[in-house]
Amino acid sequence: MAAHDNSADPSFDVDVLIVGAGPTGLALAAQLSAFGASFRIIDRRQTPGTESRAIAIQPRTLEALRPFGIGDELAAAGHPARQLQLHLPEETLNVDLFDSGLEDSAYRQLLFLSQTETERILTQYLLSRRVRIERGAELQDLERLDPEDPFAGMEAKIQRMDRGIERIRARYVVGADGANSTVRAKAGMDWRGTAYPDTFILADVEVDGVEPDTVHSYPTEDGFLFLFPLGGPATWRMIGIKPRGDNSPTTLETLQKLADTFTRGELQVRDPQWISTFRLSHQVAEYFQRGSVFLAGDAAHVHSPVAAQGMNTGIQDALNLGWKLALGSRGLASDDLIDSYDAERRPVGRDVVSATDRIFKLATSRSGLAKLPRTKLLPALAPKVMDCDGLRSRLFRTMSQLNVNYRGSDMVQSGTSRLPGLLASGPRPGDRMPDADVIHQGRERRLQDLAVAPGFTVLLCGPGWPQDAAEQIQASLPRLAGLLHVKQLMTGSSLIAGGPGIIQDVSGLAFHRLGLSSRRPELLVIRPDGYVGYRTAGRDLSGALSYLADLTAAAEPARV
Repeated sequence: MAAHDNSADPSFDVDVLIVGAGPTGLALAAQLSAFGASFRIIDRRQTPGTESRAIAIQPRTLEALRPFGIGDELAAAGHPARQLQLHLPEETLNVDLFDSGLEDSAYRQLLFLSQTETERILTQYLLSRRVRIERGAELQDLERLDPEDPFAGMEAKIQRMDRGIERIRARYVVGADGANSTVRAKAGMDWRGTAYPDTFILADVEVDGVEPDTVHSYPTEDGFLFLFPLGGPATWRMIGIKPRGDNSPTTLETLQKLADTFTRGELQVRDPQWISTFRLSHQVAEYFQRGSVFLAGDAAHVHSPVAAQGMNTGIQDALNLGWKLALGSRGLASDDLIDSYDAERRPVGRDVVSATDRIFKLATSRSGLAKLPRTKLLPALAPKVMDCDGLRSRLFRTMSQLNVNYRGSDMVQSGTSRLPGLLASGPRPGDRMPDADVIHQGRERRLQDLAVAPGFTVLLCGPGWPQDAAEQIQASLPRLAGLLHVKQLMTGSSLIAGGPGIIQDVSGLAFHRLGLSSRRPELLVIRPDGYVGYRTAGRDLSGALSYLADLTAAAEPARV
């Protein structure tokens, strides 16, 4: 139960009910807590999960969790991998992972960490905020508070193992309850896609005969075998395909036969800590929102794990949605802002499902023509692609999710005074804000630490800003008191003292990555999720003020 577990509106018991306490639900709770929002988070499991399941954390996810202090903790606990060995039939290709394209991030590695540990770290953060996860509480049904108004809130019927049935009236309900989502079913939201024909094997094991701290891939005519350096509870995560028609239990002997098939007997598998078989599908919800009900994570999209996108996409769903619901609960979000979750995140989910489906079919197809890209083209083209810095950089930025953007969203704007030709030299509205080392009050800091916070940050860049610019902005938007931060980014020497709102770019990297000139003033508004919401050249504040006022205009009051 949150420290603020009762809605300020007596029509509701709570503003947000989160169903599901996996990584997606926990990340959503973290953001709502940071905003002081009223919420509860329930999970039907009586205890946290014990299987490692999702294990890869991408750089963008670490960035997105950094404002809560979680990104660095995950990075410290995780096991980084900086190299891939692609074991082709005639040669082994060594590929440096994330060695280019990630210079504008504090995190430049693919991180492997058991999902159990990821959930533990998120849970500890919530406990430090006096948030309790209500376990042994299963959603049974959802009903609209007003049958004629899908936006008026929901009543959830909860079966509690400790005290029977409970009913919770919530302004918003978020289904973060996995691929078999009860929230999605009860809200009548379609689930579209198909299942793959194969049965897959996951195992956390010890493996002898492979180079440590390296991702290993073995593509052959029979499919693929992957080894990921997990670190714990076992050193390696093995992923492979079970032979078709094999319905026998999966044992250590099964794992060894699988390894022998793909590595010609070079590896010795031992000491399995966990073995699981499962069927995969690629599916996406038709909508991520219906009225007051939202879907996030596996409840909204499921796909192959081969590109390490699933948990990361779910966490970023949560962090796109959380601040919007927190503002909506306080009457500080327009209807359009609340509805923008579906518009911004469903295309991302759809693209991830489509891309991972293509990669998965490339890795697993066994028919003559379908397997040609893996057996013939991959050995021929992989060395050439890896030798091209531009292609490698683009690939790594896409895989790390740093390239995800919301440029087409109605919730981002470009000021009329910003010349279109300048847009290519820095992030556009809807792009993630790049990071760089800067100086703040005499200390080295990261730009994202100073400009991404629970609330909006107005970043005044370059020369000539009036001394009272921050006061003008705050006075013009009194409704955003405590949620509006104004900083000034300027070039300068670390020897010159800066005030509390001054960020000094001594190296020039922040200006370069933002596409700024030390001689030209510009203004950026950074959204709470770390994306540029508004950008304009010049020192006119009116466009930014209008953007923020429209974004946070009070929504129509709910009718109950």
